[in-house]
Amino acid sequence: MLRLAVGYARQSKKKADKSEASPQTQDEAIRRKAPERGCRLLKIYRDIGVSGYDPTVKRKDFEQLLNYCRQNEVHEIIVYNITRFSRREPKDAIPVVLELFSLGITITSVCEGSFSPDNTMELIMLIMRIDAAHQDSKNKSEAISDAKRLAKQFGGWTGGVPPYGMESYAQSVTRVLDGEPVTVTIRLLRPVPRNEDGTDQASIALRMVDRIFEFKDKPWSGKKNGHPASVSAVVAWMNSAGWVGQNGAAWRTPTAKRILSDPRLAGFAAETVYHKDSDGNPTRTLSGYKMLRDEETGEPITIGEALIPPARWFELQKWLRGREWGRSDTPWSEKVLTAMGVLKCECSRPMTGSPRLYKCSRPPGVVEEGKHAGGNTINLADVDDYVARRIMAVLMTAERDEETLDTLAEATRRLAKLRENPAARGERASLVGERREITNDINRLYDDLKAGIYEGKIGRARFLQEKETLEKRQAVIERRIAEVGGPELPALPIAEWTYTEDPNGDPLGEGSWWQKADTADRRMLVSLFVDEVRVRKAAGRGGRNRVCRVEERVSVFMAKPKHEEHEAQESEGQVALSESVSAA
Repeated sequence: MLRLAVGYARQSKKKADKSEASPQTQDEAIRRKAPERGCRLLKIYRDIGVSGYDPTVKRKDFEQLLNYCRQNEVHEIIVYNITRFSRREPKDAIPVVLELFSLGITITSVCEGSFSPDNTMELIMLIMRIDAAHQDSKNKSEAISDAKRLAKQFGGWTGGVPPYGMESYAQSVTRVLDGEPVTVTIRLLRPVPRNEDGTDQASIALRMVDRIFEFKDKPWSGKKNGHPASVSAVVAWMNSAGWVGQNGAAWRTPTAKRILSDPRLAGFAAETVYHKDSDGNPTRTLSGYKMLRDEETGEPITIGEALIPPARWFELQKWLRGREWGRSDTPWSEKVLTAMGVLKCECSRPMTGSPRLYKCSRPPGVVEEGKHAGGNTINLADVDDYVARRIMAVLMTAERDEETLDTLAEATRRLAKLRENPAARGERASLVGERREITNDINRLYDDLKAGIYEGKIGRARFLQEKETLEKRQAVIERRIAEVGGPELPALPIAEWTYTEDPNGDPLGEGSWWQKADTADRRMLVSLFVDEVRVRKAAGRGGRNRVCRVEERVSVFMAKPKHEEHEAQESEGQVALSESVSAA
């Protein structure tokens, strides 16, 4: 009777290559080996794009293979070589081997022979093979890590495909390490040479950036996703002009956004960050970039020349983030309150503008349980007037109560952000994002500890090591945030905003700031002082003598500090903020 066997193939890279360990080669060798061993091959389990060295990576098919062996009669597992079975430390791999041996299963390597459960010497040989595979991977990993670490210390690029519009070049540099001069050859990045016809990658990338800066601060009355400075609109413009993308293909929005978001275009070192699957394993789908920083100072590491000046790149990132989150300082339309994320219907939907009305954006005919029936509209001019008067009331009674002072303090902080240097603002946003990621990593580490993943002496040591590493990174980021500091806090121009020539002193009357201000300035004032404007549906139709009871229908929630908006503020900044508001 033929023995029953299952195969297992694994490759760290998802794409097939010409190496002897490619998935196709492994499959063919396993199929040939099965009849030589007197076995009928039932199935081949395959983990492609999965490391056999990293103990934190989950091998789905390998786990399925083990479960199949536990539940069914299997006599043999066939692999191409032992490195496909495992590259992990023997202490991690041996329990799996012993379990398979207890089930009477022989492990066969096409290249190294068979290891049966009833032969002690073969068990010892298998353990030695596993240890050799682990040491080989460990040595390679340490060599690569050391090379990359040294390159980072010397300000070098750590390899891979150069970013779009950039090329790498070699340069010898000398640094003092541990008191001794060390000279190494590192690779740096610089923009690719320019062509006269502007078809080189650097010129095309700059053309996209210039297009965004040409239009991003101009008013736009059309649909938001049609704004000429949006990435999708820039891509459409590039394609219509015949500027081809990589490999001669047409431009796509995700590709353009990925290029424009790359910190390496500004001369900063960065690592690519990939999305993770449901098991927490990295996929091949890019989610963004992580800017690399000096371990001691927290400052960005530079890796050569910049294609986009850092200050301009940081300002570009602010625009891209604003587009992604649906928020921006750009006046999207001529309406004061629309497209700012401020004006909301009582059903929580945003309200849109028409020539004379603000209206709920719920599509006609759509019914939502527990929400208002039919539409919800309100006179546009009356709402604008009501919101403006609420703001003026705060400005003209600045010293009256603590709640008003809180609103003024938050408005001061927001005005400071608007006037701040884009490079400082961008770096702080990057630092705050990194701090958030580290905090999440620490929380996940403690969750794993609570779940028992780090049980035992070795597990406890690994937990403490990872905890120390994360806390060290957190301290560096916190120190750098303090060094970057907050924006310089200005005094609010209250006298300018409340100025009026109206004989009755009306702050919105004839000759007032509000009356003279254009839509962009009015929107700016609203963004400083208002968090939300909520509109309730009218109790009934107005009849012949329609009156907009705006005071009864509209609630204005004035600006209040939010945790996520204060994440870069230190205690000194809070004191300075209070002093600035008091002076104002």
